[in-house]
Amino acid sequence: MRHWSNKLVAIACVIFLSGLNSISVSVGTRIQDVFTFIKVVTLLVIGIAGLVVLGQKSLSSHNFDHAFEGASQPSLGDIALGLYSGLWAYDGWNNLNYVSTEMKNPTRDLPRVIFAGVPIVIIFYLLANTAYYAVLPEEVVMNTNTVAIEFGKQMFGNTGGVLFAICVACSCFGAANGSIFTGARVIYASAREGYLPKMFGKVNEKRRTPIAALGLQAVMTNIMILGGTFSTLVNFYSVAAWLFYLSSILGLLYLRYHEPNLKRPFKVWMVVPVMFTFLGLFLFLMPFVRAPLESCLSMVIVLAGLPLWLVKELVSGNRGTRWQDLKDKVLHSFGITPAGGRHERLAG
Repeated sequence: MRHWSNKLVAIACVIFLSGLNSISVSVGTRIQDVFTFIKVVTLLVIGIAGLVVLGQKSLSSHNFDHAFEGASQPSLGDIALGLYSGLWAYDGWNNLNYVSTEMKNPTRDLPRVIFAGVPIVIIFYLLANTAYYAVLPEEVVMNTNTVAIEFGKQMFGNTGGVLFAICVACSCFGAANGSIFTGARVIYASAREGYLPKMFGKVNEKRRTPIAALGLQAVMTNIMILGGTFSTLVNFYSVAAWLFYLSSILGLLYLRYHEPNLKRPFKVWMVVPVMFTFLGLFLFLMPFVRAPLESCLSMVIVLAGLPLWLVKELVSGNRGTRWQDLKDKVLHSFGITPAGGRHERLAG
Protein backbone atom coordinates (compact mmCIF):
# COMPACT_ATOMS: atom_id res chain seq x y z
CA MET A 1 0.00 0.00 0.00
CA ARG A 2 2.84 2.38 0.85
CA HIS A 3 4.41 1.62 -2.53
CA TRP A 4 1.30 2.86 -4.32
CA SER A 5 0.84 5.84 -2.04
CA ASN A 6 4.34 7.00 -3.00
CA LYS A 7 3.45 6.66 -6.68
CA LEU A 8 0.21 8.62 -6.23
CA VAL A 9 2.07 11.44 -4.46
CA ALA A 10 4.63 11.54 -7.30
CA ILE A 11 1.87 11.63 -9.93
CA ALA A 12 0.07 14.42 -8.07
CA CYS A 13 3.31 16.46 -7.92
CA VAL A 14 3.92 16.03 -11.67
CA ILE A 15 0.38 17.16 -12.51
CA PHE A 16 0.54 20.10 -10.07
CA LEU A 17 3.93 21.35 -11.30
CA SER A 18 2.94 20.92 -14.95
CA GLY A 19 -0.13 23.03 -14.24
CA LEU A 20 1.92 25.75 -12.55
CA ASN A 21 4.38 25.86 -15.46
CA SER A 22 1.42 26.20 -17.83
CA ILE A 23 0.32 29.44 -16.15
CA SER A 24 3.36 31.45 -17.22
CA VAL A 25 7.12 31.16 -17.63
CA SER A 26 7.70 33.49 -14.67
CA VAL A 27 5.72 31.22 -12.33
CA GLY A 28 7.97 28.26 -13.15
CA THR A 29 11.17 30.27 -12.72
CA ARG A 30 10.01 31.84 -9.44
CA ILE A 31 9.18 28.42 -8.02
CA GLN A 32 12.65 27.28 -9.03
CA ASP A 33 14.29 30.25 -7.32
CA VAL A 34 12.45 29.65 -4.03
CA PHE A 35 13.15 25.94 -3.79
CA THR A 36 16.75 26.33 -4.94
CA PHE A 37 17.28 28.80 -2.10
CA ILE A 38 15.80 26.32 0.40
CA LYS A 39 18.04 23.54 -0.94
CA VAL A 40 21.19 25.67 -0.72
CA VAL A 41 20.43 26.75 2.86
CA THR A 42 19.73 23.15 3.88
CA LEU A 43 22.98 21.89 2.37
CA LEU A 44 24.89 24.69 4.08
CA VAL A 45 23.42 23.78 7.47
CA ILE A 46 24.23 20.08 6.94
CA GLY A 47 27.79 20.83 5.77
CA ILE A 48 28.60 23.23 8.61
CA ALA A 49 27.14 20.86 11.21
CA GLY A 50 29.21 18.01 9.82
CA LEU A 51 32.42 20.05 9.96
CA VAL A 52 31.69 20.98 13.58
CA VAL A 53 31.21 17.31 14.49
CA LEU A 54 34.44 16.34 12.73
CA GLY A 55 36.25 19.06 14.64
CA GLN A 56 34.94 17.69 17.95
CA LYS A 57 35.72 14.07 16.99
CA SER A 58 32.42 12.99 18.48
CA LEU A 59 29.27 11.03 17.61
CA SER A 60 30.00 8.77 14.62
CA SER A 61 33.04 10.55 13.20
CA HIS A 62 35.02 7.35 13.84
CA ASN A 63 33.35 6.05 10.65
CA PHE A 64 36.31 7.52 8.78
CA ASP A 65 38.85 5.55 10.80
CA HIS A 66 38.00 2.31 8.97
CA ALA A 67 35.97 3.60 6.06
CA PHE A 68 36.48 0.61 3.76
CA GLU A 69 36.65 -2.15 6.33
CA GLY A 70 34.58 -5.16 5.26
CA ALA A 71 33.96 -3.77 1.79
CA SER A 72 33.39 -6.35 -0.95
CA GLN A 73 35.08 -6.49 -4.35
CA PRO A 74 32.41 -5.29 -6.81
CA SER A 75 32.38 -6.22 -10.49
CA LEU A 76 32.73 -3.58 -13.19
CA GLY A 77 29.01 -3.87 -13.85
CA ASP A 78 28.27 -3.22 -10.16
CA ILE A 79 30.51 -0.16 -10.26
CA ALA A 80 28.68 1.19 -13.32
CA LEU A 81 25.25 0.71 -11.73
CA GLY A 82 26.54 2.26 -8.51
CA LEU A 83 27.82 5.25 -10.45
CA TYR A 84 24.38 5.61 -12.06
CA SER A 85 22.83 6.14 -8.64
CA GLY A 86 25.58 8.53 -7.57
CA LEU A 87 25.59 10.50 -10.81
CA TRP A 88 21.79 10.75 -10.67
CA ALA A 89 22.23 13.20 -7.78
CA TYR A 90 24.33 15.44 -10.04
CA ASP A 91 22.17 15.05 -13.12
CA GLY A 92 20.58 18.21 -14.43
CA TRP A 93 23.86 19.90 -15.37
CA ASN A 94 22.77 19.57 -19.02
CA ASN A 95 19.28 21.03 -18.55
CA LEU A 96 20.48 24.59 -19.03
CA ASN A 97 21.23 23.85 -22.70
CA TYR A 98 17.52 23.25 -23.33
CA VAL A 99 16.56 26.78 -22.31
CA SER A 100 19.63 28.62 -23.63
CA THR A 101 17.45 30.23 -26.33
CA GLU A 102 15.62 32.08 -23.55
CA MET A 103 18.89 33.65 -22.34
CA LYS A 104 19.64 37.20 -23.38
CA ASN A 105 23.30 36.44 -24.10
CA PRO A 106 23.91 32.65 -24.02
CA THR A 107 27.40 32.91 -25.51
CA ARG A 108 28.51 34.91 -22.49
CA ASP A 109 26.21 33.62 -19.76
CA LEU A 110 26.11 29.85 -20.42
CA PRO A 111 29.82 29.22 -19.69
CA ARG A 112 29.62 31.44 -16.60
CA VAL A 113 26.69 29.50 -15.17
CA ILE A 114 28.25 26.10 -15.91
CA PHE A 115 31.69 26.96 -14.52
CA ALA A 116 30.14 28.49 -11.39
CA GLY A 117 27.20 26.15 -10.81
CA VAL A 118 28.81 22.73 -11.25
CA PRO A 119 31.70 23.28 -8.77
CA ILE A 120 29.30 24.76 -6.21
CA VAL A 121 27.03 21.70 -6.43
CA ILE A 122 30.02 19.34 -6.12
CA ILE A 123 31.28 21.15 -3.00
CA PHE A 124 27.84 21.19 -1.35
CA TYR A 125 27.20 17.51 -2.04
CA LEU A 126 30.64 16.42 -0.82
CA LEU A 127 30.14 18.41 2.39
CA ALA A 128 26.69 16.87 2.89
CA ASN A 129 27.91 13.29 2.41
CA THR A 130 30.86 13.93 4.72
CA ALA A 131 28.44 15.26 7.33
CA TYR A 132 26.20 12.20 7.08
CA TYR A 133 29.11 9.83 7.76
CA ALA A 134 30.44 12.09 10.52
CA VAL A 135 27.14 12.21 12.41
CA LEU A 136 25.29 8.95 11.69
CA PRO A 137 26.29 5.36 12.41
CA GLU A 138 27.41 3.44 9.35
CA GLU A 139 24.47 1.00 9.47
CA VAL A 140 21.99 3.90 9.43
CA VAL A 141 23.59 5.48 6.37
CA MET A 142 23.66 2.14 4.57
CA ASN A 143 20.09 1.07 5.33
CA THR A 144 17.92 4.18 5.34
CA ASN A 145 16.30 5.97 2.40
CA THR A 146 15.87 9.17 4.44
CA VAL A 147 19.45 9.91 5.50
CA ALA A 148 18.91 13.69 5.71
CA ILE A 149 15.93 13.22 8.04
CA GLU A 150 17.96 10.88 10.26
CA PHE A 151 20.70 13.50 10.28
CA GLY A 152 18.22 16.13 11.44
CA LYS A 153 16.97 13.88 14.25
CA GLN A 154 20.51 13.10 15.41
CA MET A 155 21.60 16.72 15.45
CA PHE A 156 18.45 18.61 16.47
CA GLY A 157 16.01 16.05 17.85
CA ASN A 158 12.55 15.18 16.54
CA THR A 159 11.87 18.79 15.59
CA GLY A 160 15.00 18.73 13.41
CA GLY A 161 13.76 15.54 11.75
CA VAL A 162 10.48 17.22 10.82
CA LEU A 163 12.20 20.36 9.52
CA PHE A 164 14.65 18.37 7.44
CA ALA A 165 11.80 16.27 6.05
CA ILE A 166 10.16 19.48 4.83
CA CYS A 167 13.46 20.70 3.36
CA VAL A 168 14.02 17.39 1.53
CA ALA A 169 10.50 17.58 0.11
CA CYS A 170 11.17 21.14 -1.08
CA SER A 171 14.44 20.00 -2.67
CA CYS A 172 12.70 17.17 -4.56
CA PHE A 173 9.92 19.54 -5.55
CA GLY A 174 12.43 22.03 -6.98
CA ALA A 175 14.36 19.34 -8.86
CA ALA A 176 11.13 18.03 -10.41
CA ASN A 177 10.07 21.56 -11.36
CA GLY A 178 13.38 22.21 -13.13
CA SER A 179 13.10 18.99 -15.13
CA ILE A 180 9.49 19.70 -16.07
CA PHE A 181 10.34 23.25 -17.13
CA THR A 182 13.26 22.20 -19.36
CA GLY A 183 11.87 18.87 -20.59
CA ALA A 184 8.80 20.52 -22.09
CA ARG A 185 11.11 22.75 -24.15
CA VAL A 186 12.68 19.64 -25.72
CA ILE A 187 9.24 18.37 -26.78
CA TYR A 188 8.35 21.83 -28.05
CA ALA A 189 11.55 22.09 -30.13
CA SER A 190 11.10 18.55 -31.50
CA ALA A 191 7.60 19.40 -32.67
CA ARG A 192 8.84 22.63 -34.26
CA GLU A 193 11.37 20.54 -36.22
CA GLY A 194 8.65 18.18 -37.40
CA TYR A 195 9.53 15.12 -35.29
CA LEU A 196 6.32 15.34 -33.26
CA PRO A 197 2.80 16.54 -34.19
CA LYS A 198 2.63 20.29 -34.76
CA MET A 199 0.24 20.83 -31.84
CA PHE A 200 3.12 20.16 -29.40
CA GLY A 201 5.19 22.91 -31.04
CA LYS A 202 2.74 25.68 -30.23
CA VAL A 203 2.57 28.06 -27.28
CA ASN A 204 -0.59 29.40 -25.72
CA GLU A 205 -1.22 32.87 -27.16
CA LYS A 206 -2.27 34.33 -23.81
CA ARG A 207 0.14 32.62 -21.41
CA ARG A 208 3.07 32.12 -23.82
CA THR A 209 3.78 28.64 -22.45
CA PRO A 210 3.96 25.27 -24.30
CA ILE A 211 0.87 23.83 -22.62
CA ALA A 212 0.50 20.90 -25.06
CA ALA A 213 4.15 19.92 -24.61
CA LEU A 214 3.79 20.12 -20.82
CA GLY A 215 0.69 17.91 -21.01
CA LEU A 216 2.39 15.27 -23.15
CA GLN A 217 5.39 15.24 -20.83
CA ALA A 218 3.13 14.82 -17.78
CA VAL A 219 1.31 11.85 -19.34
CA MET A 220 4.57 10.12 -20.34
CA THR A 221 6.14 10.78 -16.93
CA ASN A 222 3.17 9.38 -15.03
CA ILE A 223 3.15 6.24 -17.18
CA MET A 224 6.81 5.69 -16.24
CA ILE A 225 6.02 6.28 -12.55
CA LEU A 226 3.28 3.64 -12.64
CA GLY A 227 5.46 1.14 -14.46
CA GLY A 228 8.59 0.87 -12.35
CA THR A 229 10.43 1.33 -9.08
CA PHE A 230 12.78 4.24 -8.44
CA SER A 231 15.95 2.19 -8.98
CA THR A 232 14.54 0.67 -12.18
CA LEU A 233 13.66 4.11 -13.54
CA VAL A 234 17.13 5.43 -12.70
CA ASN A 235 18.72 2.54 -14.62
CA PHE A 236 16.33 3.00 -17.57
CA TYR A 237 17.10 6.69 -17.72
CA SER A 238 20.84 6.40 -17.19
CA VAL A 239 21.47 3.90 -19.99
CA ALA A 240 19.63 6.12 -22.47
CA ALA A 241 21.13 9.34 -21.10
CA TRP A 242 24.71 8.09 -21.32
CA LEU A 243 24.08 6.88 -24.85
CA PHE A 244 23.20 10.44 -25.87
CA TYR A 245 25.97 12.00 -23.78
CA LEU A 246 28.44 9.68 -25.50
CA SER A 247 26.96 10.39 -28.94
CA SER A 248 27.23 14.15 -28.34
CA ILE A 249 30.89 13.90 -27.39
CA LEU A 250 31.68 11.66 -30.36
CA GLY A 251 29.94 14.23 -32.57
CA LEU A 252 32.10 16.96 -31.02
CA LEU A 253 35.28 14.97 -31.77
CA TYR A 254 34.08 14.30 -35.32
CA LEU A 255 33.41 17.98 -36.01
CA ARG A 256 36.67 19.13 -34.41
CA TYR A 257 38.54 16.84 -36.82
CA HIS A 258 36.47 17.27 -40.00
CA GLU A 259 35.47 20.92 -39.59
CA PRO A 260 38.26 22.58 -37.59
CA ASN A 261 37.53 26.08 -38.91
CA LEU A 262 33.92 26.32 -37.77
CA LYS A 263 33.14 29.27 -35.51
CA ARG A 264 32.81 27.90 -31.97
CA PRO A 265 31.43 30.13 -29.19
CA PHE A 266 32.41 27.38 -26.73
CA LYS A 267 35.59 25.36 -27.01
CA VAL A 268 37.21 22.82 -24.68
CA TRP A 269 40.63 21.19 -24.47
CA MET A 270 40.62 17.98 -26.50
CA VAL A 271 41.74 15.93 -23.50
CA VAL A 272 38.36 16.58 -21.84
CA PRO A 273 36.11 15.01 -24.52
CA VAL A 274 38.60 12.16 -25.03
CA MET A 275 38.50 11.27 -21.31
CA PHE A 276 34.72 11.69 -21.30
CA THR A 277 34.47 9.27 -24.23
CA PHE A 278 36.20 6.47 -22.30
CA LEU A 279 34.04 7.14 -19.24
CA GLY A 280 30.89 7.24 -21.38
CA LEU A 281 31.73 3.94 -23.05
CA PHE A 282 32.23 2.30 -19.66
CA LEU A 283 28.99 3.67 -18.17
CA PHE A 284 27.00 2.77 -21.27
CA LEU A 285 28.30 -0.76 -21.91
CA MET A 286 28.87 -2.23 -18.43
CA PRO A 287 25.19 -2.25 -17.32
CA PHE A 288 24.40 -4.61 -20.21
CA VAL A 289 26.50 -7.18 -18.34
CA ARG A 290 25.13 -6.50 -14.85
CA ALA A 291 21.49 -5.67 -15.65
CA PRO A 292 20.87 -6.83 -19.25
CA LEU A 293 17.06 -6.80 -19.13
CA GLU A 294 16.71 -3.22 -17.93
CA SER A 295 19.48 -2.04 -20.28
CA CYS A 296 17.97 -3.75 -23.34
CA LEU A 297 14.49 -2.42 -22.56
CA SER A 298 15.93 1.07 -22.29
CA MET A 299 17.54 0.69 -25.71
CA VAL A 300 14.30 -0.63 -27.20
CA ILE A 301 12.53 2.54 -26.02
CA VAL A 302 15.25 4.71 -27.58
CA LEU A 303 15.40 2.79 -30.87
CA ALA A 304 11.60 2.85 -31.16
CA GLY A 305 11.99 6.44 -32.35
CA LEU A 306 14.05 5.47 -35.40
CA PRO A 307 11.12 4.14 -37.50
CA LEU A 308 9.18 7.32 -36.76
CA TRP A 309 12.15 9.45 -37.82
CA LEU A 310 12.59 7.39 -41.01
CA VAL A 311 8.91 7.75 -41.92
CA LYS A 312 9.07 11.47 -41.28
CA GLU A 313 12.12 11.85 -43.52
CA LEU A 314 10.52 9.87 -46.34
CA VAL A 315 7.06 11.44 -46.35
CA SER A 316 8.18 15.08 -46.10
CA GLY A 317 8.82 16.48 -49.56
CA ASN A 318 9.65 14.41 -52.65
CA ARG A 319 10.05 10.78 -51.56
CA GLY A 320 12.82 9.93 -54.02
CA THR A 321 14.80 13.05 -53.20
CA ARG A 322 14.36 12.54 -49.47
CA TRP A 323 15.51 8.92 -49.70
CA GLN A 324 18.60 9.95 -51.66
CA ASP A 325 19.33 12.71 -49.13
CA LEU A 326 18.97 10.20 -46.31
CA LYS A 327 21.44 7.79 -47.94
CA ASP A 328 23.86 10.66 -48.53
CA LYS A 329 23.69 11.63 -44.84
CA VAL A 330 24.48 8.08 -43.73
CA LEU A 331 27.41 7.79 -46.16
CA HIS A 332 28.63 11.24 -45.21
CA SER A 333 28.68 10.28 -41.50
CA PHE A 334 31.21 7.55 -42.35
CA GLY A 335 33.40 9.96 -44.31
CA ILE A 336 32.18 8.69 -47.72
CA THR A 337 31.10 11.17 -50.37
CA PRO A 338 28.02 10.36 -52.49
CA ALA A 339 30.35 9.80 -55.44
CA GLY A 340 32.17 7.06 -53.52
CA GLY A 341 35.33 8.89 -52.42
CA ARG A 342 36.39 8.39 -48.77
CA HIS A 343 37.38 10.86 -46.08
CA GLU A 344 36.92 14.07 -48.03
CA ARG A 345 37.63 16.99 -45.70
CA LEU A 346 34.47 19.03 -45.18
CA ALA A 347 36.02 22.35 -44.32
CA GLY A 348 39.48 23.61 -44.89
